[in-house]
Amino acid sequence: MKRSILAFIIIIAVVSCKQGPDRWTNQSPEIDVVKALIKDYEAGDWEAWKGHYADTAKLYHNTTKPGSVGETLEGLRSYLENVSEYSFSDKDIYYEMIIDDKNQKWVNFWGTWEGHIQPLDRNLTIPVHLTLQFVDSKIVEEHGFYNMAEYAVAMGEMANQAAAEEEPEE
Repeated sequence: MKRSILAFIIIIAVVSCKQGPDRWTNQSPEIDVVKALIKDYEAGDWEAWKGHYADTAKLYHNTTKPGSVGETLEGLRSYLENVSEYSFSDKDIYYEMIIDDKNQKWVNFWGTWEGHIQPLDRNLTIPVHLTLQFVDSKIVEEHGFYNMAEYAVAMGEMANQAAAEEEPEE
C-alpha cells in the first residue's frame, strides 16, 4: 500500500512538473529575421530591409507616435548621409525572443552602433535597443531606443563649420 501511495505521489509530481511552452529563447526563426534585418541595415540594402516588415507595420523610434516603414527608412537614411562607415559591433550584441501572456512573439535586440562622420573625422558609439513584434514571420511593430545626443552635437558642429566657412572676411 505504501508503495502504491509513493508511486501515485511520484506520478502526480512528474505530471504537475510538466513544462508549458517555452516563453523565452535565444534561438528562433524570428531572431534569424532580426539578424537578417541588422545585416541588411549594415549593408544599406534597403529593399531587403523593408521586406522584413508587414505592410501595416508600426515603428516607434525614440517616439510615442508610430511611423510607417517608409517614413522610418527615410529617417534612417537621413541620419546616415554624413556617416561614411557604420555597423554594429560584434562585441556585446544580444538577441532574445519572448512569448508574452497574450501569446505575442517579441524579439529584443541590444547592440552598439558604431559610425564614422567623415567631415569631422569623428567616431560615434551609440547603444541601441530594439524590440520587435512578429506575426506570421513579419515584423508588425517595432520600438527603437537610442540616444542621438552625440550625433546631434556632431551635426551641430558641422553646421557651425559650414556657417563659418560661408561668412565673409572683413
